[in-house]
Formats: sequence, C-alpha cells, structure tokens
Amino acid sequence: MTRKPRRSVGGLPEPAQPSGDTITAKQPAGRPKGVPSTIVNVRLPLPLVAELDRYLDRLERQTGLKANRGMIARRALELFLASHASAGATREG
Repeated sequence: MTRKPRRSVGGLPEPAQPSGDTITAKQPAGRPKGVPSTIVNVRLPLPLVAELDRYLDRLERQTGLKANRGMIARRALELFLASHASAGATREG
C-alpha cells in the first residue's frame, strides 16, 4: 500500500532538508538530570520578553557563555522566592 506524500500546511514551503555536510550533532533531549521538574507555561507581555532577550544578548557578550530564557527565569524565580522567604521570616520573628 503506497502513501500519499504529505502536503505542506497552508501552502507554506516545507523546510529544506540539510545536506550531509551541514548536519550537526544533536543536543540531548528530554528532562535535565537532577531534581525532578515540570513545565510551566507563562504568558509574558512582548515588551518584557524583548527586555529579557536584550539582557541575554548582553550577558552572552559579557561572559561568552550561552544562556536562554528558561535559565534566567528559573534563577530569577529562585532569588525572588528566597528573598521573600527571608523577608517573611524577619517580619514574623
């Protein structure tokens, strides 16, 4: 039984397949090692995302290290919760 070739969605051109010369090693996929985690979807205003991207660009230029939105968001949330936990402990005591 033969299958029909898949049509592109909405008339958009399909992405070109890389030639054998340009194929690079794939990054490992899946959950990162370490503490169990889950995915949390958050809707952010576009100006905030643009500011975050500018920060990431500046950080990469200054340090030479690669970073992404998820890494920065995780670290910012950790620091926010830690500062509020310590502030709450000083008010209660």
